[in-house]
Amino acid sequence: MAASLGCYQGIDDFGDTLATDATSGGTADGNTNPSGDGDGDGDGDSGDGDGDGDSGDGDGDTGDGDGDSGDGDSGDGDGDTGDGDGDSGDGDTGDGDGDPQGVCERWSADRANLSEGNWNGAVNGCSAGDMDAPWRDRSLTQINLYRWLADLPPVTTSADRNTKAQACALMMQANNALSHTPPMNWSCWSGPGSEGAGSSNIAGTAAVTAVDLYMIDYGNASTLGHRRWILSNSLGPTGIGSTDGYSCMWTVGGNGNAGKQWTAWPPPGEFPSEAVNPLWWGDGLNESGWSLQSDELNLGGAAVSITTSGQDRPVTVVNLAGGYGSSSAISIIPNGWTAQVGATYHVEVSGVGVPISYDVEIVDCG
Repeated sequence: MAASLGCYQGIDDFGDTLATDATSGGTADGNTNPSGDGDGDGDGDSGDGDGDGDSGDGDGDTGDGDGDSGDGDSGDGDGDTGDGDGDSGDGDTGDGDGDPQGVCERWSADRANLSEGNWNGAVNGCSAGDMDAPWRDRSLTQINLYRWLADLPPVTTSADRNTKAQACALMMQANNALSHTPPMNWSCWSGPGSEGAGSSNIAGTAAVTAVDLYMIDYGNASTLGHRRWILSNSLGPTGIGSTDGYSCMWTVGGNGNAGKQWTAWPPPGEFPSEAVNPLWWGDGLNESGWSLQSDELNLGGAAVSITTSGQDRPVTVVNLAGGYGSSSAISIIPNGWTAQVGATYHVEVSGVGVPISYDVEIVDCG
């Protein structure tokens, strides 16, 4: 199956009111680019189309071939940093099965510093430059935090994929737009940047904030592709590149082998209420939906029930397009209710060949 991609203009996919609020909040935090936000509504729509289309699939295949060579050359060099992040995730509470304090301790520690960093490149002269190393580490920490909550192993970066993701981010910044298939007449177009664009989650915001946007995945109701790539069995090594206003996260062609039969979001066990909506606007997972993905099971005929304290919680189940980080996936959208702190939600999934049953307990980590 060809790998499929998605792009994410992020805070601009929801109309002028939310875009204005998000821009104001982002500017105060130094996390987003006001000029990028201004053009985002139009770019976001076309960007989503590129991500879902056949041309995106073609780029994914190319990315697979080039990614393999990148793994061998430079994955080990960046692996030490990535492993450092992962060591704290190897504990017994990593899958949410531990006590709420363990989950909250990890959540609070990994999110103590969500600042963006310094980009030493420039659009003038088409210098991709680089993001500073601690900034890249903070973005990788968020990726591995979400994977830890889902009982998935941490990933590292490779120098080759970082370089191509950085060239990708420069092109998006230079053209104030998102595309997985940037035309050669784009300002600051380059072969490595084009390869990065065709192999990555891309966002109209900087690299740390982008991870939260990918996990909520507003505006991608038919795929939830960004979330599924981050929670993919095959992810890693990744590559992260960022300017002040745009970022790229390499996803395709990974050699990860997590081997999970299925992955749910929210996952079984304790789940931080702050992860239901880590953004400063919108309604988070209550709006974009919970999800279930698998490389082994056909989820197309799934029936889902959610109850809490014996009371049914109605949901709308949507069969998602295949190939975005998993072979099969569904979204599970709350219908007239929202996840509440202190509640335990019992999830039953039938019609997929094996019984799936798990509990999600929403805990306050604030």
